[in-house]
Amino acid sequence: MTLLVWAPSFFRIFLGAVEEESQMRSLENFLRKAAVIAVEKDTVGGRTAPWLVTLVEGSVKRRAIFKYIDSPRPSLVPSSYKYELAAYELTKLLGIEIVPPVIEREVNGRTGSLQVYLENCRNLKDTERKKLEPPDPEALANAIEEVRVFENLTYDECQNKSDMLIHRDTWKVCRVDFADAFSAVPELIPDCDIVRCSRRLYQGLLQLSEETVKSSLAPYLNPDEINALIARKNLIVAKIKALIEAKGEDAVLFSQRPGKSNG
Repeated sequence: MTLLVWAPSFFRIFLGAVEEESQMRSLENFLRKAAVIAVEKDTVGGRTAPWLVTLVEGSVKRRAIFKYIDSPRPSLVPSSYKYELAAYELTKLLGIEIVPPVIEREVNGRTGSLQVYLENCRNLKDTERKKLEPPDPEALANAIEEVRVFENLTYDECQNKSDMLIHRDTWKVCRVDFADAFSAVPELIPDCDIVRCSRRLYQGLLQLSEETVKSSLAPYLNPDEINALIARKNLIVAKIKALIEAKGEDAVLFSQRPGKSNG
């Protein structure tokens, strides 16, 4: 049986924009429609106790992470699978591929988020511990900077090296676990300075309207969380504009280079 491997390039390196969008929709449809053939409840660590789910559709077989805890704000210890859905929806609005595809689905009688499991990856913590050298250090550094901007936007834990995954072959970077993100804080994360940003993310932020945020994320976030997100978006844009004015555009914005990891 064929194993459907998550595209390590996050589509954009090898595919055009139209093909990329089609592949993302294909993975989302697979997550929605594929039959659940196995559920492992004690093999994946983490505070949300996620399940490892095996899915199959035709000759395609793949694994996914299922989260079902739904204790959103104003819970004293907020954690919700809906924040995972919000993070992915936000990346689509911005035109970036930091978060792997995730959809809402019922598994074994529970409703939760079902996200593509990233195969053949190691986290940034292990990468640094083993002192592994990337083929393109600048590209890796740029990818991490892009994630840092997104972490500020979602107000999630900054530079959590265990949640930042790197593909072993391409060194493509992604970020997982937003179960406690989107705090209703209309400020950027302390000690999580933004110094550079990808052009695609910056353009996405410039084009992201308040109306779009409210209409797209209302199923997942409450009004206070949405308003805080909009405030952080405006602060990030203002921060990047100030950096460009002080240092020049080329020193602040970077573009993705085909065939490299995110840079």
